[in-house]
Amino acid sequence: MAVRINEKRETRLVAEYLAEKVFPNWYSQGQPLGPALPGLTEAHGVELALRISRPWRPEVDAVTVEDGRLVLIEGKIFKWRDGLGQLPLYKAAVPSTPELEAHRSKPVVMRLVMPWNSPTVEGLARATGGEVVVVSPAWIQEYVDGYHRYWTAEYRTVREEKLRLR
Repeated sequence: MAVRINEKRETRLVAEYLAEKVFPNWYSQGQPLGPALPGLTEAHGVELALRISRPWRPEVDAVTVEDGRLVLIEGKIFKWRDGLGQLPLYKAAVPSTPELEAHRSKPVVMRLVMPWNSPTVEGLARATGGEVVVVSPAWIQEYVDGYHRYWTAEYRTVREEKLRLR
């Protein structure tokens, strides 16, 4: 049986975007948002309370400061609705995020990073106050093309043959 490896493609997509467009500006990947769980700060101090609370705090793919604005970045390859739905929730959590206290007075930008765009995605991003940035390195195009091949008649025949031979 083949082992599937989680390649974290969306994480890689965001990391490459940050390296190309954002560096050397400050940024944080996998930034937890919101406060520590109630009662933990008093019992353990801020730093330990935030570490203990991490599994229960939402996490944005990346956050940076750009042109005096705090930019929340969510990377998606196919599930753009999830990204557009998460970003406003993440924005709402910024005022209660201790790690971002120094940036609370800045306007917040919600940015969806994807390897493609469409008028629908672009329109819905604008309607929710967000924006879409297309980042499409060669490796992601190979993955997207392979994903789309999965649904073709030829590939379906190959899958059915594999199942028949089991």
